[in-house]
Amino acid sequence: MIFEEDDLAPKATRVYQAIKDDREIIIDTLTRSFWDDPMYNWLVKQDVYLGARFRRIFEIYWDRFAWPYEQIWTTEDRLGAALWSPPNCWQLGLAEQLAFLPDWLGVTGLSQLYSRWRVVDKIQAKHPHVPHWYLMAVGVAPEAQGRGYCSKLLRPILDICDRTQTPAYLENSKEQNIEIYQHFGFKVTEEVVVEKDVKLWLMWREAR
Repeated sequence: MIFEEDDLAPKATRVYQAIKDDREIIIDTLTRSFWDDPMYNWLVKQDVYLGARFRRIFEIYWDRFAWPYEQIWTTEDRLGAALWSPPNCWQLGLAEQLAFLPDWLGVTGLSQLYSRWRVVDKIQAKHPHVPHWYLMAVGVAPEAQGRGYCSKLLRPILDICDRTQTPAYLENSKEQNIEIYQHFGFKVTEEVVVEKDVKLWLMWREAR
């Protein structure tokens, strides 16, 4: 997903904390938002099950990382969503990682499981250990982009960050979005080359 210039300016839309019944529509929104994302397309096995594999990524995000802490923010039309993990809640223990393997298999397929797991593990090793809010994903459906949803979706947790003097962190997979995140106070700390044409920009935001 690429944010547009207009996404910097809040428009007439409201943002809410998602409820359990929002799960399917928000997962659909995020799947469509990231459909052309280079990192996710590298991660997911490209086969006849592509749609289900891609969707599984956001089911994992919802079920294992964001929903347990009720930190999913969405627009009133459910065409935009931001999934956050609170401080000290992003990392999985060994037992949790092992339980996570069937989910991974559903995304990568068996033949790619080890190679993808190794790269993601290296990226996770770069994750800051200072307490922070972790933005796992923020996405807006293609038909709703340019309406200022990005600003609205990020604002609730960034306000908490500033109030509590807590940093925030994200992994950006599109160079075009760097400037947008910089507008919200994020700075690139490292560029990670995953493979040709697939990069991640690790970005950190100090509280304001």
